[in-house]
Amino acid sequence: MNDDPNEVQLPAYVLVHPELTDDPVNKQGEIGFITAAILNTDEFYIGFDDKEVGFYGADALLMLNEPQLIYDYIDQNFGKLTTGDFQDLKNIVLLQLHGTEIHTRTALELVQKNTNIHDAATVGLDSFLGLRQQKGLKR
Repeated sequence: MNDDPNEVQLPAYVLVHPELTDDPVNKQGEIGFITAAILNTDEFYIGFDDKEVGFYGADALLMLNEPQLIYDYIDQNFGKLTTGDFQDLKNIVLLQLHGTEIHTRTALELVQKNTNIHDAATVGLDSFLGLRQQKGLKR
């Protein structure tokens, strides 16, 4: 592990924002992995299972929220959550706590299947990195 304060640990898997309006490879709502990233120019190359690669800005990519934030959401919205949403959120946290890439992907697959938990379980990669976006979901 590098102790360089300028180094950022990117997530193994990301979800292309399902509401992305201009995606040349048509991967809205699909899970991919970061193949290359140039943070200072906001360029992310995302590989997909079909071997296709797409080019995105951080505002077009979602990653899993921190487990504690998901637990906080569950606690604050317990009476409003359906049983299925509660179970999916709980399972996402448990999968994240395993800490492996395959568990992360499985957790994103739960998000992919259940749009009700989308906002609670994910955060924009741009927010995670502290990037300010002015172009919106257009890439």
